[in-house]
Amino acid sequence: MIKDLSESIKKIFEENIKIILIGLIAILMIISTAIILSLYFGGDVSRRPVISDIQGSAYITRDGKRFTADKNVKLLSGDILVTEPNGSVRIKIDDDKYVFAEPDTSVYIYYTDIASKGDISVNLNRGAVICRLDNELKKNSSFVLKTPNGTVDVRGTVFRADFGFHEEYMGYENVMITEVQNFSGAVTLQLYDMAQQPFDLPMMLVERTCAQMITSEDICRYGYLNYNIDLPSLGVNALRELVKDENEKGLAFTADEITTAFLMAKKAAETESDVSDTTVSSEITSTTATTTATETTVSETETMSSESETDPTVTTKETHIYTTYTGIKWWEITGNNDPELPEEDDNDDLSDNIIQPEITSTAEL
Repeated sequence: MIKDLSESIKKIFEENIKIILIGLIAILMIISTAIILSLYFGGDVSRRPVISDIQGSAYITRDGKRFTADKNVKLLSGDILVTEPNGSVRIKIDDDKYVFAEPDTSVYIYYTDIASKGDISVNLNRGAVICRLDNELKKNSSFVLKTPNGTVDVRGTVFRADFGFHEEYMGYENVMITEVQNFSGAVTLQLYDMAQQPFDLPMMLVERTCAQMITSEDICRYGYLNYNIDLPSLGVNALRELVKDENEKGLAFTADEITTAFLMAKKAAETESDVSDTTVSSEITSTTATTTATETTVSETETMSSESETDPTVTTKETHIYTTYTGIKWWEITGNNDPELPEEDDNDDLSDNIIQPEITSTAEL
């Protein structure tokens, strides 16, 4: 009986061997596809902060060397990015996070290597940046902007932060000021004192409002909180970037509000430039007239005292006033013991960190 059953099973297997093999192959293919999809969508993806756009001049300091910044260059964790007064840089992180460094800005970014989790810390040493997060962060990740006297903690928003040292402000000396404007969502602010300790409770900044954090030896407070934003005062570069952000993501401000503010700022900048050119032209004319008169006087004097030596007590030099901030420096806070910027390295470049650009279409203003 058992022998007959075994023979029957063997016969069935031999007759249907092709069907059985096809079924096994199909099952293996399904399992393989599931594994690949799991790795692609749910696995660890490497984080790649990259310069997606650059205008004017900027440079990167890495391992004590200075390089010229360029488009599609990947930024390593801790690289110091500095924009010149005529330069601006847009950095893309994880395809849904952006940091825009305005002219005359120094910023560096620390980050963990995995895009789906971990921390991103944007450290602003000088100038202003606009940060934009298109998607809300996951529970196991964070995005924080830090200045020497404050932090901005976000989950998903668009905001701008401006930081600077001031020799004197409101009667106080050696003051650190962080100003934050929030254009979408909500952010949490934390004020820090001169000892880098949290001062006061964290404060919520709602969208369409701004705040100011002031720190010195004699004062540590919020200058203002949840005040309306004066958009035109942000300047042409910031508003140009906000027009892009409103177009690509959407802000709490309408496109008309941002565009109108941009046009007002642009007109004001052009007017200021015209006034400056007129002033410079007047100064050049005045200087030329003075120089001509001086040359005539010198010519007459040389005839009378050609053999006399020049009086060493008479000097003609332009006087410059240099000021030094005596408070905590950003390099003291971050542990960098060498605040001097290195010379640009002509022999090395960042070609190994070039990432192939993606094809995009952006309307230029």
